[in-house]
Amino acid sequence: MPNVRSSTLMPRLLAAAIALAAIALAAAGLGAAAADGPGADGPAPSATRPAVLPRVASVGLCADHYVLALADPGQIVSLSREAVGPLSPHRDLAAAYPLNRGSAEELLLSGADVVVMRSWGAAATARMAERFGIRVVRLGGGDRLADLPGNLRLVGDAIGRADAAEAMAEAAERAIVAVPPQRPGDPMAAYLGPAGGTAGPGTFVDDVLVAAGLGNLTGALRRPGWGRIDLETMVLNPPDLFVLSFFDTTRPSLTVALARHAVFRQLAEDMPMLAVPGAYWPCTSPHLVDAVAHLSGELDRAGFAVDGQ
Repeated sequence: MPNVRSSTLMPRLLAAAIALAAIALAAAGLGAAAADGPGADGPAPSATRPAVLPRVASVGLCADHYVLALADPGQIVSLSREAVGPLSPHRDLAAAYPLNRGSAEELLLSGADVVVMRSWGAAATARMAERFGIRVVRLGGGDRLADLPGNLRLVGDAIGRADAAEAMAEAAERAIVAVPPQRPGDPMAAYLGPAGGTAGPGTFVDDVLVAAGLGNLTGALRRPGWGRIDLETMVLNPPDLFVLSFFDTTRPSLTVALARHAVFRQLAEDMPMLAVPGAYWPCTSPHLVDAVAHLSGELDRAGFAVDGQ
């Protein structure tokens, strides 16, 4: 097959890139203080930022992502152990903070005023924290790129960083609005995880693929949400390329098993295979923008470009 992207793709990529750059600039401004590590002086108080910021802890990887993206370094008193794991883009920064296993005792001893948690689970821990006067903030349970602005505002308001959160939320909203609808000429991608997992419409993976200018094979097969797709189905409905993720963080046995599959090897010989680091999108986090930017760059490097570009 020709390794040339349809001419409909570049306008979509350019529109997404311009809007996503706004998020990157906002995030860069927020992260400047974080570069100095714990205890660094933060910006001066504003009308929506209290003079004394609450102490913040996070429980769970997605909560870590939001806290590290929004909090002043000196606010953070504890992060989950996942913050230094393979699915965290902030491993080096997170290593400077105390880590927790998500127990109520650890949160109480941390001195946190606010605890940010994922949308589900740890009910007993949350009740105990609230009983001792700690404010518990649960992330929204949405699974879409469009849920990002609401979560940013939710966490920002709770930790006294409303101004910073609003800047990121507004940039995210502009990016979402700027993404044009899919067109018939868009290259068709098959998203695949190590164990055959895939994602269709109604997921942030699908949103990222569309924002990068791709069609989603799972959506074309009318399979919404999270699920699995067998390789034989992809032989009967061949995509233009593969988008692979989490192979860098999973058990080697799963990756090797897939690589040894005869059908997968046949497909791999016939089409590009682009990888997105798992740390960019383990959940609906602020780093979905990094997933879009990375995937767009991988498409260009793979030669999916308009003639003459």
